[in-house]
Amino acid sequence: VARHCNLINAPLFHVSGLYAGAVTSLANGLKTVWTTGRFDPVRVMQLIEAERVTAWGPMGSMMHRVLAHPDFGRHDLSSIRQLGSGGAPLPAELFARMRDAFPNASGSVAIGYGLTESTALATINGSEELLARPDSVGRPLPTIDVEIRDADGKCVSDGVEGEICLRGPLIMREYWRRPAETAEAIGPGRWLRTGDVGRLEDGYLYVNSRRRDLILRGAENVYPAEIEQALEAHDAVREAAVVGVDHPELGQEVKAIVVVADASARGADAERALADELSRWVSGRLAYYKVPMHWEFRSDPLPRNATGKILKNVLTGGADNPFVEE
Repeated sequence: VARHCNLINAPLFHVSGLYAGAVTSLANGLKTVWTTGRFDPVRVMQLIEAERVTAWGPMGSMMHRVLAHPDFGRHDLSSIRQLGSGGAPLPAELFARMRDAFPNASGSVAIGYGLTESTALATINGSEELLARPDSVGRPLPTIDVEIRDADGKCVSDGVEGEICLRGPLIMREYWRRPAETAEAIGPGRWLRTGDVGRLEDGYLYVNSRRRDLILRGAENVYPAEIEQALEAHDAVREAAVVGVDHPELGQEVKAIVVVADASARGADAERALADELSRWVSGRLAYYKVPMHWEFRSDPLPRNATGKILKNVLTGGADNPFVEE
């Protein structure tokens, strides 16, 4: 039997690297392989092959970038038997590609939801449950309670969107020496307000977006994550980020910032053609008001933090990138 070996891309200052990676692996006596610096899909494939990695938890767009890389197929990745992701929902098409690309892990693909304040995972969805509900991040772990609440802090009915709130022994005690922030995040009964928007259906949690990322177009709520997932399912797209831009009548409109997979697709005519194609692609999958009205195409990777999440405030010019590689 092959020795268990975890590949960990998250840094130790992040919950995915420290709790889900180092602490859990040490407690179980597992071998771990760590990467440093900016995420490199080629390096990941090389490590999986050389170290016979058995488990990998790609975050954000990491899996998409590996599968879309031209070197995929040139490395022996058959040692992988477990794949798990988190941080944001993934499209069903990507789960299907993961199962095809890593057949020895096809029965153990999973996704979870949690945050630093909940000591990593709060829910998990995998195996047959994931096949049945690919859009869900799963059911709560033992000892974890989940509620969806409205703006007044009242619980909403099944299927109604609101703020995701968590309670249980894994929830943090407080923010260190920040009583005001603690009081804002943790309410009566030690319920944690996550700031994430989602809904519960038959005990399964569905996450839509961070509240601060929500785009308000007229009377409609638009969640960037589902548009980004739709775009990244297109072969011409390497990465995508969706943001809101001001509009005098609607309040906001949808803008897509796309990193093209083929650098030769740049240029005014090519970009207009690609924008038209991607608009048709999104309109065939989502409601009309979710189709981007503004497009920006890039060749360079999108700015991301150490765990692979896109820094949208940096992307839109609202802040400088605080992450500097040395």
